[in-house]
Amino acid sequence: MSQRSPAGRDVALKIALWAIPVLFGMGALYQTVLGSSVDVVKVQEQLNAHEDLKAHPVTEERIDTILTEQRAMRAEQSDQAESLAAICQATGARCK
Repeated sequence: MSQRSPAGRDVALKIALWAIPVLFGMGALYQTVLGSSVDVVKVQEQLNAHEDLKAHPVTEERIDTILTEQRAMRAEQSDQAESLAAICQATGARCK
């Protein structure tokens, strides 16, 4: 049997000590890149689904309620303005 020289074992040990962290690092980098690309695809799918919705049902109901309230407020404000104009005209007051 042939035996390796002490210098050969040292070189093999140095190569192993340098190769192991590099291999683990490459594996971690690969997993990070692969995981990130999968996450990007998932987020893109969710964003597309969200954009396709007209509006969330609760949000749409709330918007309808707000618009109805605004119409009622504008109608009431218009009535008040007419009443004030009639009062000003009847009394001869200078209303601004």
